[in-house]
Amino acid sequence: MPVTWMTAISAALPYIESVAKLALPVFKQRKSDKEAADSQQKQIEELQTAVTYNAEHVRALAQQLQTTVTALEQAGLQLAEAQRKQQRWAALALGLGAVALVLALAALLR
Repeated sequence: MPVTWMTAISAALPYIESVAKLALPVFKQRKSDKEAADSQQKQIEELQTAVTYNAEHVRALAQQLQTTVTALEQAGLQLAEAQRKQQRWAALALGLGAVALVLALAALLR
């Protein structure tokens, strides 16, 4: 396996070197001051636009999150009330079961 990689690297190495020789001067060239200022101004405007766009969407997401949290709180309150009702019914059923057990034992002992 390492031999295959070495072969591929050695085959690509001359091309990588020539591409690097052509590409590096492009990255090293400096723009004129006016071009650099124009480019920076354009980038600043793009960033301001992006920030405004993001802020609007963050605000919308915050409103949706607030709505969701409010709905979840309301659902939690409703579930708590339903659970209390079920606990009352379960306690009543347990009490009736205990009364029925006592009556059944009393009937058996007669």
